Amino acid sequence: MRLVGLNVWPGPADVSVHGAGVVQHAVVGPPPLPGGVATVLRFLFNLPQWFQIAGFIVGVLVAIAVLALLWSYRRAIGSWITTRRRQVQLALGALVTVFLLGSAVVGAAGYHYVEHENAFCTGCHIMARPFQRFAGSKHDSLECHTCHQQSMFANMRQLYLWVAERPQEIGPHAKVPTRVCARCHEQGAAKETWQRIASTAGHRTHLQSDSSALRGVQCVTCHGYQVHRFVPVDSTCAQAGCHVTVQIKLAKMRDQTDLHCILCHQFTAEVPALAAYDSARGTLVPGMKQCLGCHEMRAVLAEFDPAKDPHRGQCGDCHNPHTQATPAEAALTCASAKCHADWRSDPFHIGTNHRAVNEKCTLCHEPHHAKVDPSDCAGCHAAVRARRAGKHLTPPLPFDTAAALHRVALRSGLSPGLGPAGHGPFFADPPPEGDPSGGAAAADSFPHDRHKSLACITCHKSNAAHGELTFDRPRGCQICHHQAPQATDCSTCHQASELAPESVSVRVQVAGQTAHEHRALFLHATHTSVKCATCHTTPATLDPAPLVLACAACHDDHHTAGRRCDACHTDAGPDIRAAHAPPIDAHTNCDACHTPTIVAHLVPDRELCLACHPAQRDHHPDRECTPCHFQASPDAFAQHLRRAPAGS
Repeated sequence: MRLVGLNVWPGPADVSVHGAGVVQHAVVGPPPLPGGVATVLRFLFNLPQWFQIAGFIVGVLVAIAVLALLWSYRRAIGSWITTRRRQVQLALGALVTVFLLGSAVVGAAGYHYVEHENAFCTGCHIMARPFQRFAGSKHDSLECHTCHQQSMFANMRQLYLWVAERPQEIGPHAKVPTRVCARCHEQGAAKETWQRIASTAGHRTHLQSDSSALRGVQCVTCHGYQVHRFVPVDSTCAQAGCHVTVQIKLAKMRDQTDLHCILCHQFTAEVPALAAYDSARGTLVPGMKQCLGCHEMRAVLAEFDPAKDPHRGQCGDCHNPHTQATPAEAALTCASAKCHADWRSDPFHIGTNHRAVNEKCTLCHEPHHAKVDPSDCAGCHAAVRARRAGKHLTPPLPFDTAAALHRVALRSGLSPGLGPAGHGPFFADPPPEGDPSGGAAAADSFPHDRHKSLACITCHKSNAAHGELTFDRPRGCQICHHQAPQATDCSTCHQASELAPESVSVRVQVAGQTAHEHRALFLHATHTSVKCATCHTTPATLDPAPLVLACAACHDDHHTAGRRCDACHTDAGPDIRAAHAPPIDAHTNCDACHTPTIVAHLVPDRELCLACHPAQRDHHPDRECTPCHFQASPDAFAQHLRRAPAGS
């Protein structure tokens, strides 16, 4: 701010810079100079320096002389006053009172004039255009000192500098800090307007940051580029030395000089009051709306879905036109940007399988389609193979257990042979000499094709132990495949040829004898009419329950007529004959040893007889035994199997 004389003011036109051009504003004339006391002040301040200094010295000397003279005659003056009549004393007292009151009034008026009258300031600060702007702004009703405040010491210093040194320009003084603006714009009449402005992304970023670079930013840093011009001008971003060196370097945008910063950076975009500072700062990053306003990107973004983009559609997160010369350089920012700075903490990236390519982000993360479905391992591998076809990089293998194990064996220096339990051989034949592939891989030992509907991570780990199973076989498979046994067709996995005859243990209990385990043969073929889930009831494993394994759950009526005893008691013949050897009568009074309920169901037909006499199976196979050997039909002889009631 320049302090000038009465006949000096700025030139006739107001000028501001706009891009590469210059805009001329209306011509203004000389400012209207205030009269009255301001005229006297201007006259005094424009007197020659020697006259001002001499006048100040003379005035001080005269004041000292007058005070010294009065002090030396103080007794005589006091004696003269005390010897006067009372009327004279009262008159003198009244004169002194009037003088003091007049001095107080003049002093108060002078103080009010200096502190509250804008004419005092304009008496020295002759600035045509700034006052024209001030008069046309919403601040025209304010006093100069409402905004320009400084201490009395600073005021006296400015006066001393002007009188003693007469500089061509007086340095900035009475600055307007943000707290002065906030006094009206946060609590005064402009409170609502200020709150709306302060919630914008640009204001929050510059006023709430704890960065040392932004700590000194004040309202007038941007709203005071031209004195009393409170609307930011188009060169605001670089005016205070903040963004002077910022240039556009990216591709065809290079050397663009007529683009204003807010064309890409949403300075006035509103940010919710409760949103974090980072959200406000992120709003300034150019998003799709700003970028696509100029860049249609029809070919690159033809299949782009903003809803699936992990960057939330902010182009500026990766592309920085101020530092990058080509769009491809955006790939270099993946690991350096805040969003992916911790990629090394992910075991998936630093594991053995991806360690060699973990810094080539675009190998898996295709630009503008960056999000990868972590469960679609097969799809990702297939896409990488397609993109890397013919290039110097070994793409990942298809999902074939034997081929994958083959590769692992070669890398680990293992010999041909079987893989881990549950897997097939590494390869069918020894690797031919000189063949880098190590020979032909055997067929896949796991039916991956039948599991395509499942995500790979359902069974496989994706961390440092990449590809390992997340469970132990066979229970891990059973947990999935045995979830709904009642509604599942077991034959889709378990073929009839796999269901070999099984030997089961049956507990036999005879009265008066020690119970013992009896081996019996179980055949699935004879149980085709029974649903699998009827017997296989244990959760996950679907093992038969203990009662089912003992056959008693279903076969508690197995002694009825027509049942083949040797179907279950194939190895019990000798034991049965020994248990029924003479003097025991094996043909009568069976309930003396056996449970009456079981004996009640027994019918001495041919099958019952063959349990002890298997050698006679071919003896008249079409006839019953009892008609010849006991002269009674099986039904008639059945009464002899039970003891006769007492007294009968």
